[in-house]
Amino acid sequence: MAVQIQTRRSSVVNDRPFPTRLGAGELALNNNNASPGLFFADDTASPSTGLIKVGPVHIGSTAPNTSAAGFTSLSKGETWLDTASTQIFKIHDGSSFLSVKAVASVSAGQPANPINGQLHWDTSGGGSGVLKIYLSSSSSWVNV
Repeated sequence: MAVQIQTRRSSVVNDRPFPTRLGAGELALNNNNASPGLFFADDTASPSTGLIKVGPVHIGSTAPNTSAAGFTSLSKGETWLDTASTQIFKIHDGSSFLSVKAVASVSAGQPANPINGQLHWDTSGGGSGVLKIYLSSSSSWVNV
C-alpha cells in the first residue's frame, strides 16, 4: 500500500504557511537558516484555524516572525531564546511571549534589561562574587 506524505516548503525567511490553506495532517517546512520551522494547522474550524510551530527554538535579539513573509501570527507554545541582553528563554502563551523564571547569569556588573526574579552572580569587586536578584518593584538588584 502506497502512503502519500503531504508537505509544503519554503526557503523565504519568516515565511509561515496560512493554516487555512493546509490540509488535515499536512506539514509545512521552512528551511531558511535565519528562522526555520516545521508547522501544521490545528483542528479549529476555518476561518479561525490556528498554526502550530513544532520547532526549533528561535534564537535572536528580536521575536520570531516580526517581519512576516506569510502568516503573521505566532503559535501557542512557540519558544524564543532572546539574545538582546541576558539569554532569556520565552514561551508564547497564545497572545504574548512570557519570560521563563529562574533566569540566571554570571558576569561582572549587572545585565541590562533584567526581568523580575532574575538571578545574577556578580563577579566584580573583591572576594569571590555576590549573588543578586532583580526586583522590578524597586527597579534594583538586591543581594541574596
